[in-house]
Amino acid sequence: MNLTGMPQADPVNTIVTNNGFYPDLGTAEFINDYAVATDYSNSDGMLTTHIALAIVDINRQLKEFKALNWLAESQLQDVTSDVVAGVSELITLYKHAVFSLAKAMMLISRLGETHRDQRAAQQVQASDNQDYWQSQSNDAVRQMIGAANSGVELL
Repeated sequence: MNLTGMPQADPVNTIVTNNGFYPDLGTAEFINDYAVATDYSNSDGMLTTHIALAIVDINRQLKEFKALNWLAESQLQDVTSDVVAGVSELITLYKHAVFSLAKAMMLISRLGETHRDQRAAQQVQASDNQDYWQSQSNDAVRQMIGAANSGVELL
């Protein structure tokens, strides 16, 4: 579903390979679930680059927690957690953290391609959106840590 009002192309699904512990992520899921507009989704290279950068960032944020709490597990899907809609809540939160961060990065990276007259208005709009998606990513990471700690949230 595209909430931007812009036409949306049928997405090509390119898989961005993760490190083996966290799940691999597809560009089609990102495009469809995060309402990525056609002007963004037409560049598979940009999508995979931003998803890969977000994966690196989120994996680094979770590195210490993973070492202390999930060392015995070979994959995130093996970590005990509640299941919602047939999917581990940790997997759902991980995807949300990565895709939200990728969307935040994409919104900022496209500002330089706008016309000079439109730049100020678009920067305000993109900054608000970028802040929202960055916040969504941070919240998902905190929820992952909280879920793994049986509801105890670390600040």
